[in-house]
Amino acid sequence: MKKATSLILAAALSASLMTGAAVTAHAEDEKKSVGFVTFGLGGDFFQQLADTYVEVFEEAGWEASYADGQFDPTTQIEACENYIAMDVDVLVCWSVAPEAMDSVVESAMSKGIKFVSFVAPTSDYDVLMVSDDADLADSLAKMAAKWIDETYADAEDHSVPVAVFSCRTAETGVIQADELLKIEEFSSKAKFETEVECSDETMQVGLEKAENLYMSNPDIKVFLTAHSGLGLGINNYFTAISSPVTEYDGMGIFAINGDPTIGEIIQSSADGASPFRGMVITGGVEDTANELLQMCEGTLDGSIEKGFVQKAGTVFVTADTAAEYLETGTVTSITAEDFE
Repeated sequence: MKKATSLILAAALSASLMTGAAVTAHAEDEKKSVGFVTFGLGGDFFQQLADTYVEVFEEAGWEASYADGQFDPTTQIEACENYIAMDVDVLVCWSVAPEAMDSVVESAMSKGIKFVSFVAPTSDYDVLMVSDDADLADSLAKMAAKWIDETYADAEDHSVPVAVFSCRTAETGVIQADELLKIEEFSSKAKFETEVECSDETMQVGLEKAENLYMSNPDIKVFLTAHSGLGLGINNYFTAISSPVTEYDGMGIFAINGDPTIGEIIQSSADGASPFRGMVITGGVEDTANELLQMCEGTLDGSIEKGFVQKAGTVFVTADTAAEYLETGTVTSITAEDFE
């Protein structure tokens, strides 16, 4: 059900032209359609992004839906094939394994469906919306490093133990974990202690891994992760009623991506209620959804040429900027230059 793109340029001058205008007007009343195959819905951030995307597109007059990618390439391919069979106007996919998507992209394009590659670049696309995975992880490392060096200003160099909680089930997780392991290159006080490898990036996994780590190495004070679910799990372990820790001075949790719930937790760290100190996100969720709408409309109407790359900015949420983030959905008072 592809939307007609031609416009009636003048009023009909005859009955035949009036008939043609009626047919075209009816076609133009059809909503544009978009399907979004998500990376997965294993955390609040992913669910919020999916829900906000639907809201933004529907407000703009689109038919919008999403399918849970379940962090699994096979599931994603099947979901994409379903959307192709539905003949959507635009297919958006945040690929777990971009290299496995070639046939899907080719199939979509052969039917005239525009393909938007989201975050993880496929080999071909009409539009690529991307953030640099390594740069985003470096931004988190710089944020954490600043906090470590200020909090432990009097400590010996490379004496503050840091653990990296990783989930290497997707290429993005591998790249970002490898960058976070380099924390000593960003901080004069940090000491990389251990990597905690996780089979999934959920809150429950983060909580269980944090408990195990505390039992074996209670001296670790700083926790870095590329996954907000793991970060939230670590925080929940230390803030639970049964937690062995009740004072969070000198403790810091830092994560990539997140949502307003985590923003509130970060804000509470200023009052000693949480050790969750900061997160970096690729723009606010609403900003991202609106940007996605612009890309989809542009590639359909031809104002954006095939192969266009839209790079995402980075938002820094700390105890000092959490209120701004919660009120506006983004942060402009702190930028990457503040962490150089």
